[in-house]
Amino acid sequence: MHVIEFQGPDAKPVGSKAAGNPVAPISEMLEAKTLLVNNRPVLLATGPYVLATAHLMEQDALLWHEQSAGLYRWNQLHAVHVQDRMLEPSGLLLCRVQPNEGEKAETSGEKVTSNELRTRLLEFRVELCKAGLEQVRRHLSVRISGGQSTFQHQLVKGMVADILTTLYMAETLPEDRFLSANPGLPSVRVHAWIHQELDEAFRQIQRLGGGFGFLRHGVSAYTYAGQLVKNMLLPAKEEY
Repeated sequence: MHVIEFQGPDAKPVGSKAAGNPVAPISEMLEAKTLLVNNRPVLLATGPYVLATAHLMEQDALLWHEQSAGLYRWNQLHAVHVQDRMLEPSGLLLCRVQPNEGEKAETSGEKVTSNELRTRLLEFRVELCKAGLEQVRRHLSVRISGGQSTFQHQLVKGMVADILTTLYMAETLPEDRFLSANPGLPSVRVHAWIHQELDEAFRQIQRLGGGFGFLRHGVSAYTYAGQLVKNMLLPAKEEY
């Protein structure tokens, strides 16, 4: 994980060299986390909705339908693109899908599991949070408050430290040896807790971004996509 260096040589205050590492487009982040089976991307539908990109669809994507515990080809599905203006800057596509009547899901052996696909989408949300933090870092490094970069203020540093702690936890907890030794603790509960911690990290990022944090083309693009992932993955509260 990239750890922000507040006083590092890259902490320049202005222009294209301002602090903050460049981040990949949101659509490319999802594509990088997508499982491939025989060079075909596998998308996850835990309910009626699925996230995709135009590039993934061009690669003859498959759909893992969690309720059926099997794979569907796209031509076996009735799919409707959901118009969402908040998603437009991200390049993500939200589709409502339902298997066509009479279509049978294909089993995949051990190549595909719901847990692996859920974990990959959780990792995608972590990447969104990291990217949002980098955008805020760049935004604040060019702003001056009290004669210094806003990013150098102690309160801001404390908020960023909290976010980094959450990101470290999110990246390491799924592989924690204690959890691995306790199979009685369902992974869905571990994931739910991580998602809840990420909620607070995203809130901190938006507060740090000020008005910039709430622009559709700013930090909110990462927050909105991340919230959508969480809503798709988490069951009803009483179920976990």
